[in-house]
Amino acid sequence: MPPDDMEVIRESVTVEHLAGLAESGFGSLVKAVVDVDKGILAIGGEMHADEEAVLLGLGSSQTDLWGINLYPSQYGQSDWIEFDSMINIRPRQGNRSRGVDDPTVQEKIVAIVCPSGQELNVAEQALHASLAAGRWHTLTLNEQLGNVGSDVGRAIRAKAHRDDLRLQGALERALELLDLTLADDRWRGPRRREISRAREVVCDFLVGDNDYASTGESLDAYFFAFAVAARRDR
Repeated sequence: MPPDDMEVIRESVTVEHLAGLAESGFGSLVKAVVDVDKGILAIGGEMHADEEAVLLGLGSSQTDLWGINLYPSQYGQSDWIEFDSMINIRPRQGNRSRGVDDPTVQEKIVAIVCPSGQELNVAEQALHASLAAGRWHTLTLNEQLGNVGSDVGRAIRAKAHRDDLRLQGALERALELLDLTLADDRWRGPRRREISRAREVVCDFLVGDNDYASTGESLDAYFFAFAVAARRDR
């Protein structure tokens, strides 16, 4: 059985239900992990890794699991499903990014998610309740910054597409996780200084004057290195 805050969906899921999960969690999105072989998905976790663990516990193979983000308020638009998760980094399967590089796998994911229902409008409110309660501080620094990078990457793409609402939500989530990382007593001295600098550079690029002359590519590459290291260490 999955934990109380997660669900395993074996049939279709309505947009209304996803919107309710979004409103009580991240505000605009629902994280999900899809098993493209069994045709099921786990939803409701704060991290894709949590949902991945639930499905692995039910007998799924890791090679069949892919992390996505669902934006119920944008249902019906081409980007309501976002292929972006740390768990997708699998060089041995030829997937070297946080995305899902194989179009065939993307099609399988879309076919499995395939919700029914009407598009809903969801208010933005980023929350990481259990992470803030202490669980974040059980992760390695690579895992922490790799997860931050997922939200930073979403913010970068939103900025490029001039999607201010998605930019705001992704930036708020990234800053919340960066602040939790800064508050982690394990990281002192040079490590804490680097985390603090990374936070400043992220803000400078996304909502500041870009005084440090950063690019979306350079920021994405910085955090992506931590994501790769976290997956390699597992």
